[in-house]
Amino acid sequence: MTNSRIGSRDSMLRVAIVGCGNIAHQHARAYAGSGRTELVGLVDIVPERAEAYADAYGGRTYPDVTSLMSEARPDLVSVVTPPGAHAEVATRLLRAGASVLIEKPPCPTLAEFDIIAEAEQAGTGTAYVVFQHRHGSGARRAAELLGSGALGRPQVAVCETLWYRPDSYFDPTWRGTWSGEGGGPTLGHGIHQIDLLLHLLGPWHHLTAMAVRQARPVEFEDASLAVVGFENGAVASVVSSLLSPRELSRIRIDTTAGTLEVNHVYGYSDADWSFVPVPHASAPASLGMDPGTRDTTGALRDSRPEVSDGANDVWAASAGIDIPSNHAAQITRLVDDLLAGHTHQTTLASTRRTVEFVSGVYASALLGTGILREDLVPGHPFYADLTGGMAADDITARMT
Repeated sequence: MTNSRIGSRDSMLRVAIVGCGNIAHQHARAYAGSGRTELVGLVDIVPERAEAYADAYGGRTYPDVTSLMSEARPDLVSVVTPPGAHAEVATRLLRAGASVLIEKPPCPTLAEFDIIAEAEQAGTGTAYVVFQHRHGSGARRAAELLGSGALGRPQVAVCETLWYRPDSYFDPTWRGTWSGEGGGPTLGHGIHQIDLLLHLLGPWHHLTAMAVRQARPVEFEDASLAVVGFENGAVASVVSSLLSPRELSRIRIDTTAGTLEVNHVYGYSDADWSFVPVPHASAPASLGMDPGTRDTTGALRDSRPEVSDGANDVWAASAGIDIPSNHAAQITRLVDDLLAGHTHQTTLASTRRTVEFVSGVYASALLGTGILREDLVPGHPFYADLTGGMAADDITARMT
């Protein structure tokens, strides 16, 4: 951004919101809570919704993005429309000179992703994406320690989004459709945990998936399962479901040094994370498991250093202020970064492999074959459309 407010610690950031549905409350509250923003504009296709937000949070309403940009001149705009409209709205805002914070998923397809990226290059602003689970203190610790090797080398992982949505959830006309939501729980719900998994483990290389429609009145899946291989050699299973009454969001990463795990539903705190070190040989021996080889004296030989509590517990030693993984965590950090002239971590570009993963799940499930990440480029049938251009009856046949 080129505005003079950027990089000035004493300035207030001018912000706006396009799309005044339910989730936009999280954006409005987070901006207000930062204490460093001024809400200058609100836009919604239903004027009454924008007026209700203005009454609650302040700011002026505008009939469209064009008038918002020409009159309010915001520095940063939250794009909180249904996913199918993200690319169009974000592109117009970027080309008009604003930075944008796009609610997840950033867009349904890689083709739309690249359209936003092109607008970002052409404008003076930057595109960011709401993936707030990267910004809680637990994930920040996990990313730093995994990246440095302090928690060992990742080997096996489990990523689960087991949520429940009844039929009535899909009553709004835009829900349950490819055109409105862009996709099912893989895109709209599981993408939070998927993004965090990729943030922690790095680029994925290949995957094999299946997607099923078992109960919900939707055009796409209501559950999906994938097995994925990463460039660093780790492997993972990824499950996204809207059919799970006991809701759970979980990531577990088994490394050469121990097990890192987080269990929550819609947002975690530090207490939801744990790291369990690899036990010393005496522990599995006491359980009747193979403890490893013995030396010439008959004693157990363990090439791994003994892990104990205290100084060797790098996870516990890394604890600091508990920051839950909510919108406020990311938006406060984004506002601070912009006003300080720093680079905010969750750029559009940093989320591309997440959108590639989602595209790969649909491609694998509907084509019935494994998918390489490098193949998801222009010309691939699932680059421009998560249905791959397949007819609705064919999709139904494959998913049911």
